[in-house]
Amino acid sequence: MKRFEVGSRVHEPTYGLGSVIAVEDAFTRIQFDDKTVRKFLTSLAKIEPSSEPAPPTRARKRKTATASKTTKKAAKKTTKKAAKKTTKAAAKKTTKSAAKSATKSAPKKSAK
Repeated sequence: MKRFEVGSRVHEPTYGLGSVIAVEDAFTRIQFDDKTVRKFLTSLAKIEPSSEPAPPTRARKRKTATASKTTKKAAKKTTKKAAKKTTKAAAKKTTKSAAKSATKSAPKKSAK
């Protein structure tokens, strides 16, 4: 029966290269290089040891607190400006429609 240590590199014909992340009673969990984790029944799996090194991992950058605060302030200002424009446009539209209805409802003078 094959037995792998946690952290050892292995190759599985279908999924390729990966690293053993857990060894349970009859199962072996492998995290493959494409970041998927699969669980295999050790006695049936066609897992072979590999000497290939693990691919390098990229370090993720975290956003700083000042950057997120600045972004929130900018978004808030943009939202306020948009609200003001919408309010002004609605007020103009209401004024224009009121003026039109006033001219339509006024009686026309006829010249006799």
